Amino acid sequence: MEMMEEEDTLQEREDIILKYEKGHRAGLPADMEPEPVEIHNRTDRFGIVHETELPPVSSREAKQMRQELRRKLKWTQMLGEWEKYKNSEKLVHRVYKGIPMNIRGQVWSVLLNIDDIKGKNPRKYQLMKEKGKRSCQQVRQIDLDVRNTLKRHILFRERYGIK
Repeated sequence: MEMMEEEDTLQEREDIILKYEKGHRAGLPADMEPEPVEIHNRTDRFGIVHETELPPVSSREAKQMRQELRRKLKWTQMLGEWEKYKNSEKLVHRVYKGIPMNIRGQVWSVLLNIDDIKGKNPRKYQLMKEKGKRSCQQVRQIDLDVRNTLKRHILFRERYGIK
């Protein structure tokens, strides 16, 4: 009986992972179409889709957005000249001031020297990912959490997909 349960659990886990890998409806042409414009009028900066159109941006929010854009431009320039800035006080200062959300992943990738690590360990990430798929006991719970917690996020509105 226990062996049968284990096989069912393993199969369920594999099915869930496969659905996420294939994505919503496995990339049908309809999935590649852009979102309707009105949905963007209801989506906040964190990607949460609201039921009604968002109010106009306040002057304080507009100021914050301009500041975020200026910081992004400075960070983009810094990333372009990374060797010059990688051990500088300016880098430390900018980190403390904040890394703009829309380039945070890219900045952390450079700060952690991910490309170098991947180069020294080819296929390691892929092997670890495969091992995680085989051994993770919480796949079903993660699937439920994504569905319940992020269902209003623009990337997770449709289950298993980016739309």
